[in-house]
Amino acid sequence: MTDPDSLNVLLSPYGVVSRVETAHELDSPERLSFAVAGIGSGMPGRATSSYGRIQKGGLAVVNHVFSGGRAWDSPAMARFVAIAEGAERYAGFDILGEERIWATADELGGDCLDPARYPRCSPAEYGAADCPMRPFDPAARIRWSRGLDLVTGRETWVPSVMACPGLRDAVPAEGFTFRMSTGMAVHTDPVEAVVQGVCEVVERDAAALAWLQRLPLPRIAAGDRSEAAQAAIDWCAARSVEVHLFDASTDLGVPVAYCVLADRRDRRACHAVGAGTGRTLAAAADKALFEAIGMRAELRRAKGPVPDSPADFRAMEDGARYMGAADRAPAFAFLLDQAGTGAGRPALAEAPPDALPAAPGLALRRLVSGLAAAGMRAVVVDRTPDELAGAGLTAVNVIVPDLQPLSLHPRAQFKGHPRLYEAPARMGYRVLAQEELNPWPQPFA
Repeated sequence: MTDPDSLNVLLSPYGVVSRVETAHELDSPERLSFAVAGIGSGMPGRATSSYGRIQKGGLAVVNHVFSGGRAWDSPAMARFVAIAEGAERYAGFDILGEERIWATADELGGDCLDPARYPRCSPAEYGAADCPMRPFDPAARIRWSRGLDLVTGRETWVPSVMACPGLRDAVPAEGFTFRMSTGMAVHTDPVEAVVQGVCEVVERDAAALAWLQRLPLPRIAAGDRSEAAQAAIDWCAARSVEVHLFDASTDLGVPVAYCVLADRRDRRACHAVGAGTGRTLAAAADKALFEAIGMRAELRRAKGPVPDSPADFRAMEDGARYMGAADRAPAFAFLLDQAGTGAGRPALAEAPPDALPAAPGLALRRLVSGLAAAGMRAVVVDRTPDELAGAGLTAVNVIVPDLQPLSLHPRAQFKGHPRLYEAPARMGYRVLAQEELNPWPQPFA
C-alpha cells in the first residue's frame, strides 16, 4: 500500500513541489477528491517556473506550473498523486545537464532514432502562416540525447527536443515536434515507470486517432465499470449530465477509455472529455471518467470569455474551453449520435482488450512486443533529477514516434503521419482521407 506521506520530502517553497492544496470541487461527486500542486523551477532562488511558449501563434506549448491529482474516497491519495505529477513535470525541465551532442541525422546515420518515423504535418499544415511546426531536416544540426531502444536493447541518439519537454534555447531546426509531457512518468519501480510512460503514449495516440478520424467508438458495457465509476455516473445522472464511456483501445491491445460528459443545459460546459489507460478497461474507464469530471468543473469555473475561434487560442486549456461551449455541440455527434448508423469496428468490438499483467516486468514485455509486432520502436530516456532519486523515484520519458501525437495546437495536428490512416484500417474502421479529417480542435487541455 502506498504511503500517502512518502513524497512529502519533495515539498518546500523552493523544492520540487512548492505547495499542494487538497479541495473538493463543487461540481463533482463528494467522494472524488482533487489536489493541486505548484511545481518548483529547478533554478536556485526561483520558486516556480514554466516551460516555454510557442514561437508562432501565441499558444503556450508546455505551461505546467501546476499539476493535479484526483482519487476516489481518498483526499490523501489525491494529494499524493498531485505531488507525483508535480515531480513528473519537474523532471521534464531542462535541469539534468545530461550529455548532448550537436549533429545532423545524416551524420549519425543508424545510431539515431530513425527520422522517417517522426510524426509530421501535412503539406497544407506546413504551408499555413500560423503553423508552429516545421518539417524535420536530416541535414540540420540539432541536439541529441542518449536513450535506450526498448525493442533492440541498444543505446540510440534521440533528438533532445523529444527527450526533454522543457528543452531551453531551442533552435529553429528543433521546431518539428509539439512539446508536451506525453510519455513522462515517475515511480518507485523503474520498470513500472516505463510501463506508465508507454501507456500514456498509447493513450494519447488513441485519443488523437478517435478525434481526427471521427471514429464511432464502441461503448463500454456496464459490466466493465467499477463501483466507483457507477457511483460517479449516478451522481451525474441526478444532475442531468450524460456520461458516455467508450472503448478507445487500438490495434496495440492496451486498454484505453474515452469519456464524454454532456450537459445540454450548460452553455460553457456543454461537453467535457477525458481519456485514460489502465491494466484493465474498467481501470481505464475510471481515469477517463474522473478526468472528464475534473475538466467539466474546470470549464464551469473558468473566468473570462471563451475564445471566439482557434486563432484566438493562447493557452493549453483554450481548446477544451472552445469545444466545451454549447455552440460546438455538433462536433461530438460522431460519438454520441451513433444510433442506427451501423458504424463500428467489427474487428475489435466483440470483447474488451485483455488485461495487462499486474507484474511490471510482464506488462512491459507485452507492451514492447506489441509495439515490435506493429513495426514500431520505443525509446526510453532516463530523466531522474537528484531530488527525485533521493526520494526513491525514477523519472523517464518514453518516445514512440510511430504513434500519433495528441497535439493541442489547432494548426498542427500532424495530419501527414502514416499512423493516422493505417491504424483505423487495421482496427476495422472506415478511413477518412486527409481532407475529410475532423476540422474541430482537440477538446483536451
